Amino acid sequence: MTGRRIRSWRVMTLLALVLARVPACASDATPVTVGLYPSYPPLDMRDPRTDELQGFDVDLGQMLARRMGRTPRIVETSFAQLIPSLLTGRIAMFFNGMMDTPARRNSIAFVDYLQSGLQFIILASDDHAPRTPADLCGRMVGASRITSEPASLIAWSDQNCVREHRPPVRLFATENSADARLQLREGRVVAVLQDSLTAPWTAHATGGLFLLLGDPFDMTPLGIGLPKDDVALACRTATALAALQTDGTYAALIRKWQLPPSSAITTARPKDCPLPTDCDRP
Repeated sequence: MTGRRIRSWRVMTLLALVLARVPACASDATPVTVGLYPSYPPLDMRDPRTDELQGFDVDLGQMLARRMGRTPRIVETSFAQLIPSLLTGRIAMFFNGMMDTPARRNSIAFVDYLQSGLQFIILASDDHAPRTPADLCGRMVGASRITSEPASLIAWSDQNCVREHRPPVRLFATENSADARLQLREGRVVAVLQDSLTAPWTAHATGGLFLLLGDPFDMTPLGIGLPKDDVALACRTATALAALQTDGTYAALIRKWQLPPSSAITTARPKDCPLPTDCDRP
């Protein structure tokens, strides 16, 4: 073999080795179906003027799918059908601010993307409204009976009122959160306990009718629902979400939809994920 042929063979061999290590980064043309239940403003809702889906989850779901090289296709469903739709393959993932609990992890997987707690709100125009959470002790506070908020309020009262030798909070169990705010406006309660994700949006959407009182408490992670047996999808979802957090997109959406700073989290890769490829990196 001549010197020129030897050099040519070496170059071709080196090129083949380099190409073998370059990952294929072509986008998957298959749409990824994203389940949503538009009843949780400002995460999932409909624009009252156009009836179009909008919210933090809608924006994040679309950006996340595109960051993964997929085309998002949103499928609207009820909250009760989110997990069954995932288990039957009707959707590939879902958003709706669902709490990531051990019981739910028995059937599906989660990639956590927010955290939520509870927040007191008061009426801005009430000169006699409590000014600190401690001022709630012995007074009437509204909480939706169809949620876990009444139990959380009693636990908070035991910790912050009874233990400090103050009178306990008096619970006013309402039909739902909207009814609780109505009772507040009509003066039957001095404060309302509400989801900390929705409280700032509620205050803004009502033109400053309500004010936040104290800091959020009882923080719980919220997860993107995924099939339990699709480790690859969970890995790509977590990696894409981390990329959106790194490049500032995630923080911009937090600000756009007026979520409280306490709702933001840092995404960690699942333990059984392989190291990210060049395709997965921002």
